[in-house]
Parts: sequence; C-alpha cells; structure tokens
Amino acid sequence: LEAWCAEQDSGLKLNLHPRAHASINTLPLPVERVRLLIGPEGGLSADEIAMTARYQFTDILLGPRVLRTETTALTAITALQVRFGDLG
Repeated sequence: LEAWCAEQDSGLKLNLHPRAHASINTLPLPVERVRLLIGPEGGLSADEIAMTARYQFTDILLGPRVLRTETTALTAITALQVRFGDLG
C-alpha cells in the first residue's frame, strides 16, 4: 500500500474514508486524473490513514452508508463522473 501511495502522480489523490468530512461534491474542478484508494472491508487502520495523509491523499466521504468493497469502486467512479460532468 505504501509503495502505491508513494508513486509520483500529478492527479488528485482520494482516500474513501467513512469518517471524512469532505465529500466528492467539494472536489475542485477541473481535474484530469484521479487516484482513488478504497480500503478493505473494515477500513484502513489508523496508521494506514495517517500514511495516506503523508502522501497528500484527501479523505473523502462517499455517503452515509458503508458499502461493500466490490460495490464501492463502481459507486465512487460513478459519483466522480457526475461531479466532473462526464454523465449528464
């Protein structure tokens, strides 16, 4: 996980986190690239969350419900596409 987070990338780095305060609707526009981190069921550990912050990942709340890992990716990508105007 740390090696992936440490990769240099000019894109927006997002960590889906159930206790985050920011939502996808607060993301800046426009954005060319997004790196999206989705943790395992049960979430990332406190140390892993701190590590993502060191690599400038922004904690984002996807919504009030906890989703299964396999549905979170599709839901998050759809929400990002709506935010950035790719859908409708």
